[in-house]
Amino acid sequence: MPAPQKIIDLVERFERNKEAYMAGQYNETQVRREFIDPFLKELGWDIDNEQGYAEAYKDVVHEDAIRIGGMHKAPDYCMRIGGVRKFFVEAKKPAVNVKENSEPAFQVRRYAWSAKLPLSILTDFQELAVYDCRLKPTKTDGSTKARIQYFTYKDYVEKWDEIASIFSRDAVLKGSFDKYAEATKKKKGTEEVDEAFLKEIENWRELLAKNIAIRNPDLSQRELNFAVQVTIDRLVFLRICEDRGIENYGRLLAEVNGTNIYGRLKQHFRDADDRYNSGLFHFENEKDQSESPDTLTLGLQIDDDVLKEIISHLYYPESPYEFSVLSADILGQVYEQFLGKVIRLTDGHRAKIEEKPEVRKAGGVYYTPTYIVQYIVEHTIGKLVEGKTPKEVEKLKICDPACGSGSFLLGAYQFLLDWHLKYYMENDPNKWNKQLTQSAKGDWKLSTAERKRILLNNIFGVDIDAQAVEVTKLSLLLKVLEGETEQSLKPQLSMFKERALPNLGSNIKCGNSLIGPDFFMGQQMGLLETEEQYRINVFDWEKAFPQILTGKSAGFDAIIGNPPYIRIQAMKEWAPIEVEYYKKRYASASKGNYDIYVVFIERALALMNQKGVLGYILPHKFFNAHYGEPVREMLSKGKNLQQIVHFGDQQAFKGASTYTCLLFLTKAGQNKFSVTKVDHLDDWRLTKAGVSGEISANWIDKTHWQFTVGKSAELFDELKQMPAKLEDVTLRIFQGLKTSADKIYIVEERERKSDQVKIYSPMKEQEYWVEAELLHPLIKGGDSKPYLLTRTKRLILFPYKSGVLIPQSEFEEKYPLTWQYLIENKPYLSEREDGKMMESHWYAFGRTQALEVIGLPKIFTPDIAPCASFSLDETGDVFFTGGAAGGYGILVKPEYSREYILGLLNSKLLEWYLRQIATQMRGGWFSFESRFIKNLPIWTDFSDSREEAFRDSIVTLVSNMLDLQKQLVAAKTPHEQSQINQLISMTDESINDAVFELYGLSDDEVEMIKSSFNKQ
Repeated sequence: MPAPQKIIDLVERFERNKEAYMAGQYNETQVRREFIDPFLKELGWDIDNEQGYAEAYKDVVHEDAIRIGGMHKAPDYCMRIGGVRKFFVEAKKPAVNVKENSEPAFQVRRYAWSAKLPLSILTDFQELAVYDCRLKPTKTDGSTKARIQYFTYKDYVEKWDEIASIFSRDAVLKGSFDKYAEATKKKKGTEEVDEAFLKEIENWRELLAKNIAIRNPDLSQRELNFAVQVTIDRLVFLRICEDRGIENYGRLLAEVNGTNIYGRLKQHFRDADDRYNSGLFHFENEKDQSESPDTLTLGLQIDDDVLKEIISHLYYPESPYEFSVLSADILGQVYEQFLGKVIRLTDGHRAKIEEKPEVRKAGGVYYTPTYIVQYIVEHTIGKLVEGKTPKEVEKLKICDPACGSGSFLLGAYQFLLDWHLKYYMENDPNKWNKQLTQSAKGDWKLSTAERKRILLNNIFGVDIDAQAVEVTKLSLLLKVLEGETEQSLKPQLSMFKERALPNLGSNIKCGNSLIGPDFFMGQQMGLLETEEQYRINVFDWEKAFPQILTGKSAGFDAIIGNPPYIRIQAMKEWAPIEVEYYKKRYASASKGNYDIYVVFIERALALMNQKGVLGYILPHKFFNAHYGEPVREMLSKGKNLQQIVHFGDQQAFKGASTYTCLLFLTKAGQNKFSVTKVDHLDDWRLTKAGVSGEISANWIDKTHWQFTVGKSAELFDELKQMPAKLEDVTLRIFQGLKTSADKIYIVEERERKSDQVKIYSPMKEQEYWVEAELLHPLIKGGDSKPYLLTRTKRLILFPYKSGVLIPQSEFEEKYPLTWQYLIENKPYLSEREDGKMMESHWYAFGRTQALEVIGLPKIFTPDIAPCASFSLDETGDVFFTGGAAGGYGILVKPEYSREYILGLLNSKLLEWYLRQIATQMRGGWFSFESRFIKNLPIWTDFSDSREEAFRDSIVTLVSNMLDLQKQLVAAKTPHEQSQINQLISMTDESINDAVFELYGLSDDEVEMIKSSFNKQ
């Protein structure tokens, strides 16, 4: 689009008066008002808040430029959408050389990097530079470092379209800004603020842990962990307060001058206790305090060099962090990772940092993205506050029973702060003098007292990790102080003699949300060691929150969060007692190798009041997994489902391999629930785009859940209700051989003659001749493609005859060569089979279904595959393994053609149906397990000639396909292979068309099926 006339006028005016503007007297405030403000307005930004939005929702926040140490301490413009920061604009007067001067470039990069913003702008109107702010800034960087765009005022008219397509408000709303940021991202040298700060505080932990352990030899492991954590928390809290103008800038840094640094710090901490009363600084017994004071840390010995190293790295120029813009969100992400490790004391009282067992087994710690937190909060708490007054909202009780570093509680608290401010603004702000204060510029904001009141009334949390509890408190307390200054707190501290922060001891508790005092019924506490009791951490919900969980309307109004994902097999290694308790106490833990998150669903339902709602992000595996049956039954009977946002194989957690959904429940139950299927997570994040629909609560029960919505729902329902399924037209659907159950030995064939085969023993590193009749072809899942079964060179040895165990003497006489191999390799083979074989019959085999169908032709499918890959074993001689690397065999009833069934199974129609019901894996793979494929709808009604003709056509086409596959294997030249592949493709298309016609699909339904595969 062409440049607006206003931009043309600005450029011409600057050109006419350039010498005056470039003079040092023309200052930053002037250039902002006369040039930069109008420039940004033409990009669609509401610079002057003409829309009258509340502070939380303004397009642009003009930061007060606080000068500390000769530097501006806040960016000039913060550009936002819906209250969410998108980029900063830092302004300079035209006399500053933006192109060459490295200092302002470092400044804007430091702001944006600390706020975790991908891009930001530095401009004096004469010049405009765009920086990639994901690269960690250092004081030695030149002005061109991380600069990705550079314009002068002479470029604005010609390149207006380029600038507006990225930085206009409309472009940001439509996602163009985010796409551009992603396209310009350079991995080399990129270290975002959370990654860098995590390394920083992990280094501090190691320094403090090792020093405190040596200097304080009487400390226990728990005491050491507490001391290190709380020392780091206090330093971070005070440093953030300095950059926000609440504490005197540089006071912490001044403490490192001279010796006895910790002695001065202790006085600093006592002063903070007088100011804040946060629990973070709590050293004396006081009235109305729910927690015991810290009587440990003020008596510690900590060396000066350790504290000097830590504190100096909190300040410029050693520190790249700008704490005034480091949000509680980012801090929470850092601490979530930080809490994944713990300090362990060795026998010599040396400190060692190691990963927690549950984190190690889970493959790491994954912080819930902010946009997920916001969505869950809006669809739980947002619904609860609709149509209510602040007086009614103050009664709402919101809880995260596994709060971790507090991301969900922070999200809930921020939502309530914004809601209250908006309510007061829309209902005559002048009459809410206790709830609101007004800045010198006339902007309204919530008073500190109101922020404290909301926090104490509404926000509650529990976590089994004491350190996580303290981090949650820290994050919430920093949120209380957001936007405050030393001047704004003075009246509260001096006039009202009231400390600035609330004590959260009654709101955020430490304990095991899943294990109550009934844990000790029937067993003696004395039998458990002290450390075991601390680890189990029994928690009494009713005693912890009596005002919420007792009485007629007992229960929380909303439970939100991201419960732990830990498979019970892993948990048995470090928490076997808890595992047994869960199995007895919770119905959701009664089947199979469950994951702990299903227990959190059941626990949450019990903690909610009758009008309560729940919002969790968790794996959707329980929709189809065997272990999910009890919780599926519970939720379907209670009609608790309210909404599901299904991410399929989209990864909500960066770097994780867990496939998740958003689950919303209501305690009261309802007759319908909504489902949204998300194909592209990035699009959903920006626009909430997805395919949605409503489903009757009567449609689900304890059996596998599958949710089909949108245009495909009607077709899916029709197919689901067809009378015949695959299990009805088969004699058996069976799993392949299992090395743990069947006495089988995979061997490598080296040479073959008429009745003997040479094999190789890896243990002996020798070759052996064995009898050929005991060897069979073996395939694995990857050897099967649609219609094509590739016989591999891998062979499997079965020391048996006709399915009957042969006595040792007879076996030795009949198969002397094989017997020799078994005897010489007995230790290896016995160990491989877990040593469970009887001495006289150690070569015996297990009786599985796979061994009972020797010689019977069968259809084979891999256990998991990216597409339908059903193939035909025409002779029945092929063996296959079970499990993820193997698959399933299908014996078709004699009255049905194997070729007909094979064609249906490989068709796009039945593959589409399976994708609706089966478990989805990483990379677009799906499960083809028996529990899914047995329910595939099979057309068996051939009462009229039309249906019979389509069936016969499918049989003929599949027979041709099998011949073509054989020809392809035999083909030698590229031209021959290309021609056959073309014929295979045409035949496959004809089979699909015949299946569509047989099942009676409309043109629109056929197009829908085909287009769904084109998206893959």
